[in-house]
Amino acid sequence: MTGALLLVFGVVGASAARAGARGKRIGEKRLNVVLILSDDERFDGTKVMKNVRDLLAAHGTTFTDMHVTTSMCGPSRASILTGQYAHHTGVLENFGAHAYPAFAEESEDLPVWMHDSGYETALVGKYINGYTGVAGHHKIPPGWDDWQAMDSIPMEAYYNYDLNDNGTLVHYGNKPNDYSTSVLTKKAVNFIHGARHPFFLYFAPVAPHLPAVPAPKDRGRLESIAPIHDPAFNQSDIGKEPWRYWHQATLSVGAQLYINHVRIRQEETLLSLDRSVKSVVQALKSRHELKNTVILYTSDNGFLWGEHRLGGKIWPYEESTHVPLVVRTPWTHSAERNNQPVLNIDLASTISELGGVKPTLPQDGRSLVPFLHDEQVAWRHAFLVEYLGHDLLKNGGPPPYEAVQTRRDLYVEYRNGWRELYDLRRDPWELDNLAGDPATDLEQDKLSLNLQRLYTAPPTPVPLARPTG
Repeated sequence: MTGALLLVFGVVGASAARAGARGKRIGEKRLNVVLILSDDERFDGTKVMKNVRDLLAAHGTTFTDMHVTTSMCGPSRASILTGQYAHHTGVLENFGAHAYPAFAEESEDLPVWMHDSGYETALVGKYINGYTGVAGHHKIPPGWDDWQAMDSIPMEAYYNYDLNDNGTLVHYGNKPNDYSTSVLTKKAVNFIHGARHPFFLYFAPVAPHLPAVPAPKDRGRLESIAPIHDPAFNQSDIGKEPWRYWHQATLSVGAQLYINHVRIRQEETLLSLDRSVKSVVQALKSRHELKNTVILYTSDNGFLWGEHRLGGKIWPYEESTHVPLVVRTPWTHSAERNNQPVLNIDLASTISELGGVKPTLPQDGRSLVPFLHDEQVAWRHAFLVEYLGHDLLKNGGPPPYEAVQTRRDLYVEYRNGWRELYDLRRDPWELDNLAGDPATDLEQDKLSLNLQRLYTAPPTPVPLARPTG
């Protein structure tokens, strides 16, 4: 199944009492940073992850409105590592010339900034799609001190895969202890125990990506969860959707059962990843580094489970672009929530500022560090969502598009001429396409202009950040 940002400035994060907390650790130990990146986990995935809730969210900030700017693994991961939109990184899809081979910024991305400033760095898990299809790809990209990368085709394997262990391919088979989430967790924990301070760990298991094979102990544990019954599931009326002729029939009973099966298996794979989160926290605690470490948990994109009669990702809809983001910090001792619109392109600037590191690439994103200190800050009111790869209509996916999302609207311009407009306040499920309605012509024109400003704006150089804590 199948930049600079346009800002309308306002003050948010109004608790000024803690505004002076930033930089209070300057001159002390630099912060370690651990980024845990799941694969195809939508915004509600963490509801089955007790350790994410208890060990991360209860000691940090949950960002409730976190979106990816391209809902596709390779482009999103390139955006995470650079802080740039896909049309600036050149990584537009998962396969071919516009996948990993297009990643020109590899020589000056986040791990390079961190390494060059004194961090010991490690990648454990999945890198950028297409890496395994390039001749001579077994080389270790710049900036990584420890390279433990999934190195098979496909990269999203739970058994029978190769791991690139610092340039040496090691094969793992079908035995229970070959389960990739477990293997990668051990690699991540070993790095934490052995790395010199400060360190940066990019931990990217393949869960819950299809084929979504749960660990043996987790099979069947979530069979009793209730099926999806929200208004967007198996959308009954798609008469105003421009893609209606490609998805004319509602989902059959069999298709609905299959989708629910996929959903259960994907969520069961998250149970193992949840144990991985606990192992990472315990490793940091045993090394007495938890008090010096920021842990970020997020996903590269969301996933449609039958909403709008669709499956998978790439589409500009909420289930496809909305992902979790939880950030545990040493200075936060209770669960906090932030409802500002934040993006995957914000992670590179955020991690850089946490370490006092200057990005050498200009940024489309912005650092979230002020929010982690509950500071007053002006923030974006609009952001870009895009897919610029091949036309996927024949395979049930979208044609290329650019979209702008605000607090009120989602407006999409497909490159084949289709248009979609949703009033998110009145229609949060994105069921009633208002594009083409004379009553919305003015709003559509404004959004189209907003979209073009976002798309054509260049990324912005970032000044040197100071260490924070």
